[in-house]
Amino acid sequence: MPADLRGSAVINARIDRLPGWGLPKAAFAILGIAYFVDIYDVSIVGYSLPVLKEHFHLTATQVTVMLTGNLVATALGAILFGFLGDILGRQRSFFLGLGALTVTALLTAIAWDTPSLLVFRVLSGFATGGGIAVVTALVQEFSPAARRGKYLAYNVFWSGVAAVAAAFLSTALVPVENVGWRILFGVGAVALVLMFFTREPIIPESPRWLATRGRLDEADRITTALERRVAAAGHALPAVPDVPPDAEGEKFPLRLLFRPPYLQRLLVVIGFWFGVQWSVRATITFQPTILTEFGLSLSSGTMLLAIGTLAGVATYCVMPFVIDRVERKKLIVLGLALATLSPLLVTVTSGHPAAVVLGSVLTQVAGPILFVPGFSYAAEVFPTHARASGGSLAGGLGQTGGVLQSVVLVAVAAAGPHVSMLVLAAGYVFAALIIFYLAIPTTGRSLTAISAGRGSAERVRA
Repeated sequence: MPADLRGSAVINARIDRLPGWGLPKAAFAILGIAYFVDIYDVSIVGYSLPVLKEHFHLTATQVTVMLTGNLVATALGAILFGFLGDILGRQRSFFLGLGALTVTALLTAIAWDTPSLLVFRVLSGFATGGGIAVVTALVQEFSPAARRGKYLAYNVFWSGVAAVAAAFLSTALVPVENVGWRILFGVGAVALVLMFFTREPIIPESPRWLATRGRLDEADRITTALERRVAAAGHALPAVPDVPPDAEGEKFPLRLLFRPPYLQRLLVVIGFWFGVQWSVRATITFQPTILTEFGLSLSSGTMLLAIGTLAGVATYCVMPFVIDRVERKKLIVLGLALATLSPLLVTVTSGHPAAVVLGSVLTQVAGPILFVPGFSYAAEVFPTHARASGGSLAGGLGQTGGVLQSVVLVAVAAAGPHVSMLVLAAGYVFAALIIFYLAIPTTGRSLTAISAGRGSAERVRA
């Protein structure tokens, strides 16, 4: 076995046996706020769209171009940044992604006419597309096997905070003529502050990635620092377990993904994200507008939806205690089932305010149950050599669900809000079927065991 792969196995084993988080606690805040900025940018579109249409006198075609272009750019950005994450490293691509988020948030905030708005919103999709997969890979690769889901849940919690912030800031700012929506988009520029902390000791390069690149001395130095920090916190370090080496790498990471068993896994994750994006993107973007068709005012609909986001944050707080105790696929299917109930409830009651609140609560509760294990699963089924590429490629191609939905929903709008809501729910059902029948077990298993296709015997107790 080549020396670099032996080194990769040892580095993975040393991290997997850690009884705690080896990075400074500040890393949770930095990585978590990165989730916040990414999801916040996506979430505010639906709340601000009616005002943008009025302010810029957008036609239906221009709205479609803006939304579809944003989704296509998101897919391309995901693929590019994921590829960079495997070639340049997690840390560098994370830094570049934050820079892109900062620039596009500021550009959207200063848009002066319709063409500038359309261009800047498309570019913002490119920036948000690459963030999640790279951040997820970073969190997972610094986490021990038994707590990988828990630590990711702490960071994805900020997605729930982003949903709350987007809802309530929109309620307060959107009515402010000419200026409110600009401030709303400009908030995303907080990513600039995060860029100053993407260096050691807060966010070092992933030692797992370094080991696969043959940079064993650097990997050992960073891993040793993790071990010392955990030991200094009063934890005894268990013996280093015997884990399989990482899958053999390729100079071009995407090539590995088109061979068994990773091709099958890639197709499953693409199908999952396709269904999720079909429904989630439409919910975020169009639901406030659909509710006005049921007779609610924009401000009333926005406030009713905002109430539900509080339930989402509460559920995010519970997920760290659940995620490593229940198999990922079971949680994902449960979340998708709850998400499906929401548009069905609103449809059956023709948008009754009480049903909108309950539906919003169901959607927001479903979000953490769906996305925390979903983000985790979508990255951990791929080997270190291609983890960022695999997660990003699947997420990027899955965005086609949102692209198609944005076109379909506009086309069926004339049939009324009842049809729109039913079409919106279809993606959740499709994704649930994909995960239920085709997803593999990953909870509590080392990343290298998952990569090697090891079975349940490899599970580590949380």
